[in-house]
Amino acid sequence: MINKAINDKIKSEFKGIKLQSSDVEEGFERPSFFVSLETNETETFLFNRLRDITCRILFFPSDRYRFKEEAYNVQDRLELLFGLNIEVEDRTITLNSVNTDIIDKVVHFSFSFDFYEEIDQQEKQGDIMQELKYNE
Repeated sequence: MINKAINDKIKSEFKGIKLQSSDVEEGFERPSFFVSLETNETETFLFNRLRDITCRILFFPSDRYRFKEEAYNVQDRLELLFGLNIEVEDRTITLNSVNTDIIDKVVHFSFSFDFYEEIDQQEKQGDIMQELKYNE
């Protein structure tokens, strides 16, 4: 659901630019985006779970050799698009930090956030005990 919300934001802002879902090492069209979510830490409590996530967005400009203008434009637009928070279904997730850079002619844009999610109690608790026999 979070990945879909991020992808939908990118698609609505950058109409006509492909969003790649496979490995980006070879065989992709330019210009294109690649989005990945990485779980940094998960902390489980009795009724919920805290997840710390980093989203990494890579943008590959149209031309490898004449890329600066397009890369700076996309960089600025991503900063505006993911400035403070992101809407995911019925909640708003506040972003903790946003980083952007151009490395090897590719825009690297990342942000981190954390959120709580409920744990399904049926899944966690297992079967209910039926009868307990106690011998003294």
